[in-house]
Amino acid sequence: MTIALAKGTRQLVAEARSLLTKLAGPAVEEAGLLLQDKVKLRRFRNQLRILGKAQQMLVESKLQPSPVPLRTLVPLLDGAALEDDPGLSDKWACLLANAGAQTISQATHPAFPRMLSDITPGEAFFFDRLSLSKGGADWESFRKTIENDLSISREQVDRDYNNLDRLGLCRIVRKQQTGKTIVEISPFGLLFLKACSPPTQ
Repeated sequence: MTIALAKGTRQLVAEARSLLTKLAGPAVEEAGLLLQDKVKLRRFRNQLRILGKAQQMLVESKLQPSPVPLRTLVPLLDGAALEDDPGLSDKWACLLANAGAQTISQATHPAFPRMLSDITPGEAFFFDRLSLSKGGADWESFRKTIENDLSISREQVDRDYNNLDRLGLCRIVRKQQTGKTIVEISPFGLLFLKACSPPTQ
């Protein structure tokens, strides 16, 4: 059954490709290669831009780069290549600079590139705003602030929180003394926050 299904799928793909080739002629193959080249060029430009930002950060902080383990460096460069959002690009540059300078003990944690690649610009805004409230923020008030600042629904704010919580970056806790529900950055989230901030000596 599975083999027959696979054969059927292959036949459909072959037929679709054959029709497309007849409709577009040799141009279809050229267009595919051209698109592939454009994507490669864009990724390369993104990498160059983020490497340039990381280099500038190291110069400004008077830190010398040192080798980064490949298990961290390769995902860092791959993630940076795919990033178009300016705010997240800065975070990739910070992560790269901190990993190279080894300014904090966990700067080269292999999970950080994956975590950063899993964060949307809205979630990054949520996380950065939360970092301004030392010791956490009242969940209901904070939720309303994010809703208003980004003009998004409460459901979207909750989705942003859920992903950050899934990544282990923040959490909602109930304070025993006050009975209030607060949202705060987790201890691992604080390390991630530091690694995604410009390096300092």
